[in-house]
Amino acid sequence: MTWIFRDFVNLYIATPIGGFAFAFCLMFFDYFYSLPRHFLLRALHGPAKTRPEETLPSGLLVVPTLLRGDEELEAIKATLENVLVNGYPGEMIIVASIDGYDEGSKAYEALRAWVAAKQSSLAKNVWLYVTGTRKRRGKPLAIEHAVQFVKGLVAAGEHAEFPKIYFSTDADADMGPHAFEHIARRLCRKNFITGSPGRAVAGNLYVRGNSYWQGWRHFFTVEGQLSIQVAREYLVTNIARYNKRPFPLSGTTGVLYCMWTEIFLEGPRYMGFMRTLKVTDWLKWWVGFAPPKFSESKAAAIPELLAGDTDDTVSAFLAVAARWQDGRFTLDAPRTPLHALFFMLRSFFFDRALRYEPDARVYTSSPTTLKALWKQRVRWNTARIEVAGRFSRCFPYHWDLGICALGCVGLIMKYVFFGMFYYVQVPFALFGGSFIVRVATAFALQLAVYTLWTSMALVMNSEFRKNWRLLLAVPCAPPYIMVFSFWTTFTGVLYDVFLTGNITKFAPESTLIKGDSRRIALFARLRRAFVLAVRATVYGDVPFGAFWFGWSQTAWTPSGYQGWTSGKKPTMRERLRFGAVLASESAAPAAVPMVAPAPAVVAALAPMPLASSRGVSRRSVPAPMSVIPASTRPGVVARRSIAPTASIAPRAATSETQHAA
Repeated sequence: MTWIFRDFVNLYIATPIGGFAFAFCLMFFDYFYSLPRHFLLRALHGPAKTRPEETLPSGLLVVPTLLRGDEELEAIKATLENVLVNGYPGEMIIVASIDGYDEGSKAYEALRAWVAAKQSSLAKNVWLYVTGTRKRRGKPLAIEHAVQFVKGLVAAGEHAEFPKIYFSTDADADMGPHAFEHIARRLCRKNFITGSPGRAVAGNLYVRGNSYWQGWRHFFTVEGQLSIQVAREYLVTNIARYNKRPFPLSGTTGVLYCMWTEIFLEGPRYMGFMRTLKVTDWLKWWVGFAPPKFSESKAAAIPELLAGDTDDTVSAFLAVAARWQDGRFTLDAPRTPLHALFFMLRSFFFDRALRYEPDARVYTSSPTTLKALWKQRVRWNTARIEVAGRFSRCFPYHWDLGICALGCVGLIMKYVFFGMFYYVQVPFALFGGSFIVRVATAFALQLAVYTLWTSMALVMNSEFRKNWRLLLAVPCAPPYIMVFSFWTTFTGVLYDVFLTGNITKFAPESTLIKGDSRRIALFARLRRAFVLAVRATVYGDVPFGAFWFGWSQTAWTPSGYQGWTSGKKPTMRERLRFGAVLASESAAPAAVPMVAPAPAVVAALAPMPLASSRGVSRRSVPAPMSVIPASTRPGVVARRSIAPTASIAPRAATSETQHAA
């Protein structure tokens, strides 16, 4: 990588063949290692065989969904039917959790009636329930609601204990034969050196066969091309997830993964615990003091911090942070930096927290429009930056998790920086001739590479005869990869880091605000600073502070997530009026609106004088927000009395104040 960045501009001076080979091997190093190893082991030992066991630990499967109509109803019913016949050799509790069932009450009641009718035909080791939240809160909060629902069943004596393994899948997915059994066995398999089981296991993702291939007429449509390109992409990407790859996995497949509930249940409380970690604690840790212990922490749980664009990445990060110690998992930080180094090296070379099970197959649908696929890939390829920010306070202690997060961000940077390098710079340095000749030669080279990877993936999955049509996707693979891998990543990073953040609407704005999850969004922060600077100049009522460049809601500015759910962001003029609106409505008991309601607000722009012992101040100070108390509002320094409270009015009537006046 140092060589690339040093000689990126002067690539024409370097050896063209050497530069291309180096970049090619750097981007696809896993393939050069995993594929030959797979073929060698298959030739020596034959197909991999599982070791049968009598039973597996009890499992909890939560299927979260937005149930708004008949289409979603039929999809979740088909998924539940598929799950019920998958044949898990252990107790299984299945919960369909509806996120905001008030918005689809008829479909919700129809699902409840369908589940009630299925009870008589369930196996003895299977239980099926339906629950949900009245208002939409986001997918992770729907899962958390299902977890609390099952805890209530355990407390009521309906079940002896909470299940040991948590399974996650989508409401439009179909499981392959014995998918839950395969993925659970991989989770229970202990490392031969450390004796530790896996912490999380990802399944093998496929696109439904009848979805990506519906005949030649469908093949030559936009929907047909998108489906077959996504199917080929999933097939090839799965190769890089094999367990004996040189580098540890940095994430799981959200459509199907499992992890120990001992880790999963600690998620909300661990998110709250991370908010208590301070730099001084870390500095003391380096000089011999014990780090703050999560097991002894009294921090409140913040389940809203689990919400966001990539809830599966949150689960993966929790799994990496967990360690096997004295027969159980712990999320406590290593005792010393030397211990942190040891655990990092152990997780890198021996005891890897994240695993992959190729036999646990799950089939899903892909977006059928360009807009839907674009939005999905922007969210997939860039949301890990925001998730890494949530866990950043524990990276200094959990170095193995820091490496994992670095791998996620590094993958994003690879797409951003190596996209043009691999597809434009190197081919133009390698080949001569006119512009058209160079483009054609580079395109032919990419076709050869994609044909090789696709063929190898088909052979590794023993599905060449069944899915050979995926080779038909190769001719359009280069432009597809350029648009939906590189440009979506570049666009997502541009908005998330440098502009205002990606508005994906994956979770309601209220959930994001309550969790106080934030984006980098440099432009949004500078815009806030500009708005506050203008108001401070005009009225002088806004003291300078770190909250000028913040993200949370303050007495003068809305939250950085304002408009993420509705799509209607306040204008710059409305942002400037925001504090005046609060001041004009300070006497009203109702919640303060986030946007100025009418042009009549101009009259409210007059400053509010404050009485003091030295005379009447000319500063205009807005009243505190009724939505968020000033004492708990992030970004507002409480010790600087910049927002008047209810006690200010009585003070103005004291004899001292009257004398000063």
